Amino acid sequence: MKGDKLVYHYTSLQGLLGITESKAIRATNILYLNDASELDYSKSLFCEEIQHLRKTNEKFKKHKTLDDSLGYFYLQSLEENMNTLFPSKQFSFFVSSFSEESDLLSQWRGYGKNGSGFSLGFSLNKLQECIKKSKIVMYQCIYKENDQRVAIRSLLKKTCDHFINEIGNSADKAAAWDEKTKPIAVAFFLKFIQLAPLLKHPKFIEEKEWRVIAALQTEKIIKLIKFRPGSHMIIPYIDINLPTEDANLVIDELMVGPSNDSLLSAASVELMLKARSVVNRKLSHSTIPYRTL
Repeated sequence: MKGDKLVYHYTSLQGLLGITESKAIRATNILYLNDASELDYSKSLFCEEIQHLRKTNEKFKKHKTLDDSLGYFYLQSLEENMNTLFPSKQFSFFVSSFSEESDLLSQWRGYGKNGSGFSLGFSLNKLQECIKKSKIVMYQCIYKENDQRVAIRSLLKKTCDHFINEIGNSADKAAAWDEKTKPIAVAFFLKFIQLAPLLKHPKFIEEKEWRVIAALQTEKIIKLIKFRPGSHMIIPYIDINLPTEDANLVIDELMVGPSNDSLLSAASVELMLKARSVVNRKLSHSTIPYRTL
């Protein structure tokens, strides 16, 4: 374990029981996250960069002839479709969150109401090994706006270069537009939907979040989608398998959140972990006073 970073998943008492029983963590459909406006932040940054590109790059400005303006209309179509990309009937997007911090007041307030919260620490290396077998990725979130814009510009540059090579430089631009625009745009959006959930508003930087992101064809995984009750609607999710040893779940650190009786809570947790053969390398307690919740 030396030198291996741990990342922590904050959860409720019910969540802890579910995770230790299933040896998996829930990845929620991105449209049903607690903060429904999250994607709006990413989309607004993308649209700003697209508008800037259309104004400053000659190949993507609006010109007098249609052939010379195809780049302009391509970026316009990206901007328009970005606002209708979610929800999608063809693809489903699922997200699960981890933090580099094990004891954050903001997270306890979200997941530890009435003193019933826990943070579960997992080896980042083992977690990444576990999920790389499927079409799922795990990346650090990006909080600094300059870094976010650099990532966006890089993605836009790739799709613009692709467009110029396939359509802009074609002898018959109209035919190339009809044949190749959609595949180029689809390739862009597949990358966009992996990047967008990683662009978090700078005010959340203390969370040091990592995200597991699954962008999957709905038709192929429809039988894997599970459902739980939300406050006012049904929430779709999928299970992400967690690291195991000899088929036993491995939790590298389990922290009991702020509680008015953390010792008694920890005792029942230890008993439950033993009964379920969970390998728990460390049991700890939050240092944040319960009264601050």
